[in-house]
Amino acid sequence: PGGGGSSDPRGGGGGGTAVRVVTTPGNRSRGRFALDLAKRLLPAYERYFGIRYPLPKLDLLAIPDFAAGAMENWGAITFREAALLYDPATSSARTKQLVAEVVSHEIAHQWFGNLVTMRWWNDLWLNESFATFMATKFVDGIHPEWDLWDQFVGDAMDSAMRLDSLRSTHPIDVEVESPAQIREIFDAISYDKGGCVLRMLERHVGEPAFRRGLRDYLRRFRYGNATGDDLWDSIGRAAGRPVRRMVDTWIRQPGFPVVRVGQEGARVTLEQRRFLLEKRGRRRGGGAGGGGGGLWHIPVEISAAGAGGGGGKAPPPRRHLLRSGSKAVRVPRGSSVLANPGRHGFYRAEYDGGILVDLKMLVDSKGIPHVDRWAVQNDLFALCMSGDCTVGGYLDFADAYLGEDSYLASSDVARNLYSLFLLACRGGGGGGGAAAVIGAHARAHLGAALSRLGWDPRRGERHTDALLRGFAVSALAKLGDGAVAREAGSRFRAFLKDPGSLRPDLREAVFSAVAWGGDARTHSRMASLYRGARTQEEKLRFLGAMCSFGDSRLLARTLDFSQTPAVRSQDVYLPVARVAANPRGGGILWPWIRRNWAGLAARVGRGNPLLNRIVASVGAAADASMEGEIRAFFAENPAPGTERTLEQTLERVRVDSRLTASIRRELGGAGA
Repeated sequence: PGGGGSSDPRGGGGGGTAVRVVTTPGNRSRGRFALDLAKRLLPAYERYFGIRYPLPKLDLLAIPDFAAGAMENWGAITFREAALLYDPATSSARTKQLVAEVVSHEIAHQWFGNLVTMRWWNDLWLNESFATFMATKFVDGIHPEWDLWDQFVGDAMDSAMRLDSLRSTHPIDVEVESPAQIREIFDAISYDKGGCVLRMLERHVGEPAFRRGLRDYLRRFRYGNATGDDLWDSIGRAAGRPVRRMVDTWIRQPGFPVVRVGQEGARVTLEQRRFLLEKRGRRRGGGAGGGGGGLWHIPVEISAAGAGGGGGKAPPPRRHLLRSGSKAVRVPRGSSVLANPGRHGFYRAEYDGGILVDLKMLVDSKGIPHVDRWAVQNDLFALCMSGDCTVGGYLDFADAYLGEDSYLASSDVARNLYSLFLLACRGGGGGGGAAAVIGAHARAHLGAALSRLGWDPRRGERHTDALLRGFAVSALAKLGDGAVAREAGSRFRAFLKDPGSLRPDLREAVFSAVAWGGDARTHSRMASLYRGARTQEEKLRFLGAMCSFGDSRLLARTLDFSQTPAVRSQDVYLPVARVAANPRGGGILWPWIRRNWAGLAARVGRGNPLLNRIVASVGAAADASMEGEIRAFFAENPAPGTERTLEQTLERVRVDSRLTASIRRELGGAGA
């Protein structure tokens, strides 16, 4: 009852497969998008793998309260409602994309994970990385207008690099000896870094050889177990060259490299080292990863920067395999260089001063493709976080993006500036002159983006415009933009009279902006709207707004609300994470977690991977002086499976505290 279903009669062979979406009563129509998508994805995967889906049916089930996002049970995939149900009238573009990616991810598992299963948990990443990579590939084939590969490098690669730049990271292929260790590795390393390594390998051997290797692997090991080495051997045979030795440098050691690029005339020098955010100081605890790291076999590509312009046909990049600590290569005399064009390699580039000056001019003139405009500043921001360049240097380079019109680059610059602003504000006092300087830069970039996009969509606008518009509205309100706050308030009042007046893509941002300047009455209204919301997606919008207040007393009220039966157990971690991200939440979150830990752990459930997200949220509410206190608390209140997350969280606290102090030293005396 309440389910949506369809049979998928495909020509040839053994007939059709019944493809169905099953929901609770009243949600049948919201399953249509996922159903139609699954009917397209299933035969597409069959064609790619050269192996038919072997079961007579595939059910996609929307579960009202479900700890995971989804689970790839063979023939009966289970999903959170928010990851499967889509309503064209009330759902956002982001939700539509999320549903598509999760459905694609889980269908990929029907071959890679179910038909062929890992031999042991150290190869968990093979299942998850592959499904992450293939989900993007196949949804991009259906919806190329979504620019999913841009979002992949901007989200998945960046997420993986943030975690892998810590000493407390772990190798992709990690030793697993207990259930608690299994829970620890469902993270950005197993999903996102692994997906990036597969994308890099596909680029290295070529897509045809990569695909032939996958087919060979699946045929050899179907209905059985396999290891990562089995996959590399299949791809190596298909490519006609060994790949295992190269891949081992990426999966069996922690971290990733930064390649220093220097140029003297036609001679370019490449030097690799491990990229770390925390370079020195005594490391406490037992997190894996320590040390300075070894060497990687890096498929380095070097192109002549600016050749072909932003839209013209550029000459193909020159490819090199950097296996030692350094290497010299030749480029045409008089040309500037760009490393890692298209960001296919899982490494950062650190340019010498002369190259960086040239690249800034090329960014400003859009003389290099948009992915590379994003990558240059993305690497520079990471070097700023690690202390290898100054905050002022990043702010100066970011000025070249004021006229940027690509989603990938403009959104990343804006988010990086906003995160620097939040760091400058840490510890109370408003951050002084440093926060004023960085806030002015952030308002300029976000204001330019919102001015270009407008509050309402234009005919023919890109899918990603809706994603950037929402972030710009929410962030500008928190940055003190009065005009944005007033417009958000006006639209919220109209929404209360007629919900159809506010587009789904703007609802979360408008609710958040209104909450930032709202009072206790506003909080009560958001709670009432949450209780009355008809869909889980809409409920989460109001719950998010309740975490966006600028008054810490109201944030404490939200945290208490999260412990009531009104909030599903699957969503208990969300208010904790959202309040942690709120610049006004730092002072109240850690005391609240200490007081409510027993109830939190009981509601989430011992061993639930969502507990890791709660532990990780502690980092945004702490500074380096609190490390001993936090360690002592979790020693007295152990949560098996969160030990590595705790080490990573405390390392991030140390990194953020160092950077906050550096920002204030460098910019603290400056005016707005």
